Amino acid sequence: MSAVLTASANPPAAAGTTRPRIWAVGISRLSRAFADLIPGYAAQADFRIVGKGFAAAASAIAREAREGRLDAVVAGGSNGAYLRQHVDVPVVLVKVTGFDVMSALSTARRISPRVALVTHAATYPEVDEFVRTFSLSIPAYTYLTEDDATARVKALKQEGVQVVVGPGLVTDLADRIGLIGVFLYSGVSVRGALEDVIEAARLRRIESGRRDYVNTILAHLNEGVAAVDAEGRIQTYNPAMGRFLGIAPAAALGRKLQTLAPALALDHVMQSGSKELEAIHKLGDKMVVVNRIPIVTESGTTGAVLTLQDANAIHRVDRNLRSRSRARPAGVRYSLDDLAGASPAMHNLRELARRYAAVDSTVLVGGESGTGKEVLAQGMHDASPRRMFPFVAVNCAAFPETLLESELFGYEEGAFTGARRGGKAGLFESAHNGTLFLDEVGDMPPALQTRLLRVLQEKQVLPIGGLDAVPVNVRVIAATHRDLGELVRQGSFRQDLYYRLNILRIEMPPLRERAGDLPELAELLYRRAQERLGQARAQPLPQAVRERLSGYAWPGNIRELENVTERIAVLVVGRTLAPRDLLEELKAAAPELFGVAQAAAPARPAARAQAPDGAAETQGSQSLAGMARASQAEHIRHVLAQCGGNRAAACHLLGISATTLWRRLREDGK
Repeated sequence: MSAVLTASANPPAAAGTTRPRIWAVGISRLSRAFADLIPGYAAQADFRIVGKGFAAAASAIAREAREGRLDAVVAGGSNGAYLRQHVDVPVVLVKVTGFDVMSALSTARRISPRVALVTHAATYPEVDEFVRTFSLSIPAYTYLTEDDATARVKALKQEGVQVVVGPGLVTDLADRIGLIGVFLYSGVSVRGALEDVIEAARLRRIESGRRDYVNTILAHLNEGVAAVDAEGRIQTYNPAMGRFLGIAPAAALGRKLQTLAPALALDHVMQSGSKELEAIHKLGDKMVVVNRIPIVTESGTTGAVLTLQDANAIHRVDRNLRSRSRARPAGVRYSLDDLAGASPAMHNLRELARRYAAVDSTVLVGGESGTGKEVLAQGMHDASPRRMFPFVAVNCAAFPETLLESELFGYEEGAFTGARRGGKAGLFESAHNGTLFLDEVGDMPPALQTRLLRVLQEKQVLPIGGLDAVPVNVRVIAATHRDLGELVRQGSFRQDLYYRLNILRIEMPPLRERAGDLPELAELLYRRAQERLGQARAQPLPQAVRERLSGYAWPGNIRELENVTERIAVLVVGRTLAPRDLLEELKAAAPELFGVAQAAAPARPAARAQAPDGAAETQGSQSLAGMARASQAEHIRHVLAQCGGNRAAACHLLGISATTLWRRLREDGK
């Protein structure tokens, strides 16, 4: 017997929902009981009555469950017990109560005094008490299998029993051999089983939804994950695990992990209840990191989880983490070790910078242009406790006054025409907890000097147009090529700001004062220039070039040396030149190395000769700086003439900004 009952006569379920799908498995009388009562539950579930038993029913149930068309099963007696052991969907048994048994026995006694009770697996204590109390002669027997039931019913007929009370299997057997069978299950018991199976199906749906949600997450992991139940059968298995083991999830689910990958079995951790983490295992040609974790609940160990990670992937992640942990914040490219040079001046400079880096006091860096003041500032930040926070640099000579004010201090929305919606945080706020480098601070307009002084004193920034000051924690490093003391005397730089900036002082030595570092620096910069030009193997500077470099005063310091070495690299890379030819080309490309620029410089030694004896030393010192500035200016004019007056092209060749070009020409009075 097989039938299907649905809710077709009832209002449809809400959009996007489906009713649970349930099979009611029963033979003969239990099937009829299901047929009588299921219509009352059709709105809650789609029922199918299946008149099969044991192996045939189990096979059909397994097929439907694999296709996802079955949520739960309700059955009775030995048939239900068999299905519970052989299918993977919930099986709810029709439960027989003592009242059901006594009611059935009463019915049987009215038919004949020769009555026997045959039940599945166990007898009922309340029935035994009932029989003893009323001195009734009703023998009770149990069975486990269909064969047991058949043998027992036949034996009862031989003993003269006329009525047999039992479940559907027993009563059907009794009817077939000429006895009277009284069905044991009452309507109340069948209704209870139907309600229980509907709830079991609903819970299975919920659990299935959760499992699908977890499986969706697991499907996107690169880590292989498999979970087994207490018997070691795989319940969860993601695609990554399938790639590790070479077995698709559909082929692995339900099978024992021990049979698929014996070396990865989880039996030991389930027995011990202890985790096994970060074990190294070779799987084919891959090294994997294995984690075995038991699943322990209040009822004991119910399963275990296996995870596999590619050891090479972990190594890559570890390398990235370590490189990121060492990475400098945005804006920092140099450390103090990048201040190359083995001269005593550079050694002392690096040591002093490291001491200054350890504290938060403001630092004033002096020195000629091109000596590496920003490299020093970045190196001090990198060596300081603030190294993991921002390093922000601004050239105070590169902005008009109003623009520099908004850049440094920020502004509120609507503070001025063209202000960005929502306002903008200034560089002080951007450098919070880090370092702010104020380059060319000697060129800062007087009005902004006052605001800068207030920020340094109060540790607060008031944005343009704002009402509330913003607290900031910033270490300031200022740099200038100008003599701030002289500017203070001239009244163009605030004295109180000068003292606020000049807490820690450090001077960058010009290149001419550390001539011993020149060969090392020239080779270093020449090698970097070759690398930028794509030279596979860097070559040393030609000897003829080294001699020319050592005989030059380098008024532009390291920046000029870097530019010249790059020009030389462009001439030499990929070519073989005789020393004479190289020097001829070099004379055209870098005439300053051959005294061309110096020859055109103003004849200031004559003025120095007319100076009074008492002023000779001072005048000579001033003349040396003046010669350096004049040499720079002459070289700039020479390059500018080569570029036909194109300042952008000249700046590119000189490696300086338009602001620096303008300042050099202004200082020279051109």
